[in-house]
Amino acid sequence: MDMELTEAQRHLKDTARRLMEKECPPGFVREMEQSELGYSPELWKQMAEVGWLALPLPEEYDGIGLGTVDLAILTKELGRALCPSPYLPTVVLAGGAIVAAGSEAQKRTHLANIIAGDTVIAFAMQESTQYYDARGVATQATAEGDGFVLNGTKMFVEFAGAADLLLVVARSEGEPPSSDGLSMFLIDPKSPGVKMTHLPTMARDKQFEVVLDNVQVSGDDLLGPAGGAWPLLEEVVQRGTLAFASYAVGAAEKMHEMSTDFAKDRVQFGRPIGSFQVIQGYLAQLIIEIWGAETLTYYTAWAMDEGMPVRALVAKAKAFAGDTIKHTTDVGSQIFGGIGYMEDMDNTLYLRRGKQYQLAMGDGGYWEDVIAEEILDK
Repeated sequence: MDMELTEAQRHLKDTARRLMEKECPPGFVREMEQSELGYSPELWKQMAEVGWLALPLPEEYDGIGLGTVDLAILTKELGRALCPSPYLPTVVLAGGAIVAAGSEAQKRTHLANIIAGDTVIAFAMQESTQYYDARGVATQATAEGDGFVLNGTKMFVEFAGAADLLLVVARSEGEPPSSDGLSMFLIDPKSPGVKMTHLPTMARDKQFEVVLDNVQVSGDDLLGPAGGAWPLLEEVVQRGTLAFASYAVGAAEKMHEMSTDFAKDRVQFGRPIGSFQVIQGYLAQLIIEIWGAETLTYYTAWAMDEGMPVRALVAKAKAFAGDTIKHTTDVGSQIFGGIGYMEDMDNTLYLRRGKQYQLAMGDGGYWEDVIAEEILDK
C-alpha cells in the first residue's frame, strides 16, 4: 500500500478543509445543535454542488465513482469540523444500499435525488441490542397482499426527523440471530403507523427512536430481493462504518491541534504549560493513538478498494478510532484545565461527542467480539 496521497486526493483534502473552515466553524455547529433539522439545507446543497454527494456513487448514475480511500479522506475532513450533515446515512449507507440492491428505476430516481441534494434518507437498521449487523434486526416485515406490514422499533436513527425517506431493514423471514431473511424498504416517514421520538444525546445531534406500528408498504417500496438483503447490505454497512471511523479520526486530530495550541500559549508558573513533562506526555501519547487509528483506517479503506476481506479490519478500525476519539477529547480537555469544561469553549463541542462517537455504529465491545470471531474462525 502506498500511503502517499495522489494529486487528486490532496486536492480533495485541501478543498474540503477550506470549505469546512469557511462554512462550518464552531459557531455554526452550535447553531445546528439548536435547529429543528440539525443540518443546513443550504450547506447540503453546496456539498452537492462541489460533488461530494456524488463522490462514492457510480458514474453510470451520474456519480463520480471514487473509492473508499477517497471517501475516508473526505469524511475525515468533515469530522475535523464536526460537520452536522446527513452525509453518512444518506450518501454512504442509503446510497450504497440502493446501488447494491435497487432496481434500475429505483437507482435512476433515488441516486439522482441524492446527488442533487434534493433528498435526505435516514438509515434505520439498529435496534435495542449491541449488534450493528443482521443479528440485531428483529423488526418484522409480514407479507400481506402485494406488499408488507412492518412492526418494530428502530433506535438511533440519525436525521429521521428531517428525512424524506426511511431505509428500514426488517426481517421478512426467520428469527435473530440469523442473517437470512432480511429485507430492505424505502418508506415515507409520514406513513400511518410511523412514530418518531427525538433522543437527546450529549452531542445534541438528531437521533430518533422510530416505532413502526402496522406500517403498510407496497411491493414497490421493497429494495432488492425479499429475504436476501444482508449479503448485499453487509459491505455497505462495512463501508459506512469505516467512513464513520475516519470521521472520528478527523475529530480527534482537530482536538489534538487545539490542545497543542493551548499548551503553547497558556503560561503558568512563568512558562508555557507545554514545557511541562506531563503535558508533553499527554500530547505525545495522543498523537501516537491518532496516527495509529488513521493508518489502520486508511489501510482498511485501501483493502476494501482492492476487494480483500475486510470484516476484521473494519472492526479493528472502528474499535481503535472509537477509543481514540474518546481518549483524545477527554485528555485534551484536561490540558485546558477548568476552562476546558466551560460551554463556550470550542473543545467542549468535541468533548461532548467523544463518548458518543465511541459508541455509535457499534461500541468497542461489539467490534472486539467481531475481531475475536474472526480470529477464532481461522
